[in-house]
Amino acid sequence: MDPVRFSGEEILEMAVKIEENGLKFYTDAAGAAGSDELRAVFEYLAEEERRHVDSFLAIKARLTGKKEGEGVAGVFNPYIEEVARYLRAIADTKVFTRPAEGARLAAEAGSDLDAVKKAMDMEKDSLLFYYELQKALEERDRAVVEELIAQERNHLKRLIELEEELTGRR
Repeated sequence: MDPVRFSGEEILEMAVKIEENGLKFYTDAAGAAGSDELRAVFEYLAEEERRHVDSFLAIKARLTGKKEGEGVAGVFNPYIEEVARYLRAIADTKVFTRPAEGARLAAEAGSDLDAVKKAMDMEKDSLLFYYELQKALEERDRAVVEELIAQERNHLKRLIELEEELTGRR
């Protein structure tokens, strides 16, 4: 069986979709937040997701040698079979690569606590995807993804703190 292969462009398109859905989720969650503090956190996270989209588009431009919208260029191959399988599994089973999933999740959140828990799940799944993505990138692009991973970890940490505040465990 031939292993699944992705072009750099395809992988980065998945990453952009993840961030765009995160942006939509956080924007919608901010609008529905029950407190000013939670609204501020979700607005901050939405802006972070917007910055992450820009970062992935910049990596994509370097990999393909083309600007956004100019069309497909080369493939970055060969790369680790196992990484390709992980990325496919994540892309196929995790919600954020599906169009408008962030908006759907935000609409389903029944409470501030539910929204925070959904956000935590999204951040965890993003981290998993980015750790695997990092293995398939060139060194110069890994540093960018390392920074994004650090930011995602900080997002998760802040969301855990919010969960603790909302549940009174803090």
